[in-house]
Amino acid sequence: MSSTRFDHLTREQLLEHIEKLEAQISKTPSSQYDSDSSELKHKKRHQHEKIDRPFDMSKYTKRKIALQVAYIGWNYCGFASQNKPESLPTIEDMLFKALINCKLVEDIEQSEYSRCGRTDKGVSGLGQVIALNVRSKKLRSDPAPDLLPTEKEFPYVDSLNRLLPPDIRVLSWAPVKDDFSARFNCTGRTYKYFFSRNKMNIEEMRKACTYFEGPNDFRNFCKLDPSKNVLSYERIIVSMKISPVEYTQTLGVGEGTEFYEVELKGTAFLWHQVRFMMSVLFLVGQGLEAPEIVRDLLDIEKVPSKPDFPMASDLPLVLYDCEFKGLEWTHSFCDSVYDPFPSSYRIYLHYSQEWTAQMIRSLTCQNYLSKVAKFPVVMPDKTINTIEKFSEEKPTITSTGVASIVLGGGKEMRINKYKPVLERPRCDTDDLKKSKFEARKKRKLDKQQKKQQMPTSEDAAETFEQEE
Repeated sequence: MSSTRFDHLTREQLLEHIEKLEAQISKTPSSQYDSDSSELKHKKRHQHEKIDRPFDMSKYTKRKIALQVAYIGWNYCGFASQNKPESLPTIEDMLFKALINCKLVEDIEQSEYSRCGRTDKGVSGLGQVIALNVRSKKLRSDPAPDLLPTEKEFPYVDSLNRLLPPDIRVLSWAPVKDDFSARFNCTGRTYKYFFSRNKMNIEEMRKACTYFEGPNDFRNFCKLDPSKNVLSYERIIVSMKISPVEYTQTLGVGEGTEFYEVELKGTAFLWHQVRFMMSVLFLVGQGLEAPEIVRDLLDIEKVPSKPDFPMASDLPLVLYDCEFKGLEWTHSFCDSVYDPFPSSYRIYLHYSQEWTAQMIRSLTCQNYLSKVAKFPVVMPDKTINTIEKFSEEKPTITSTGVASIVLGGGKEMRINKYKPVLERPRCDTDDLKKSKFEARKKRKLDKQQKKQQMPTSEDAAETFEQEE
């Protein structure tokens, strides 16, 4: 044990020394200690504080890229921004916010932004594509004329996914030419629509699908908007097929619980086109309409305007794929080098977690369904049986004429008496809608001009004085 200068002092001497030190401390102003302490804290705080300097985008070059985006659209008001992110949140609102916070863009309006398609409220997307100019990792001071190779660029996928909500993910990115448009460079779009069989006749539905294929005028399968001044309603359906959904085992759950998917591929689509097509397809499957109803509705001379029938549900609709020629998608930050935890694997884990959570919810509802299916009920012949048997034997149209119309997504619409589609009231034709729109626009313009020409109270008083 090392010696100190206090070792030779007696106990009494040590106590006396302590008393002197305490007296000196009591005479020192407390403000000095406060000042010293405050100064010390101030220095420490500034050592850890980062200086908030404005980010200088001008130091970097820009490049145009395409992004492949996946999203669950159930909680959003469609894909396209409506400039009301708080009251009407959309997928684009979330993307724009992430792009700006990542310092990849400063202003969306100045980024030459384009989207492949506008999905409606509630509709999801797996293959949606957007394109825009973003910040590159290459500095303006770099004299090399070429763009950076993908493996040396910013980790666009990782950076955006860290800031996006869990129901939106960027899957990959691709370098594109400066004149690339996500809308006009797309060569094909594929939608999928999922549905449970219920009591529907799948073969009749497949026959109806064949009438949709090829170039047709789809004005009776869309929502007409005269303000858009659509000049042609002809669209090409490349293929439309119905297949059982893989990896689902619901056959024993209840009557008609097997799931199918409609895969619909075309070059382009009109507003609400797929959902109106599915609505008629469900009528065919239920036996309420013959497959030839599709052929009749596509004949504009026979049916010049759309009969009144509802849209199918938005819930099961997915923009499954968008096709482009010559794009090379980069799914990870560095596709050519081994990474023990690459971007694509992180996305896979993310959707594995989402899937597990949704499956648990589905299994919970399935248990409820199975239990209620065993409840007793009186059958039409007055015997007692189960709800499951009652559901199996219940016809699409009851003896009293009440019909249950399938709308998809678990929704049905009950009507007192079913009326065939071709016998229903018709909407205005496209020409009539456009003429009414122009008339309304002219009346509104005339009203505004008249209001501008009307003298104000001051003008009227001045005129009165001049006349006197």
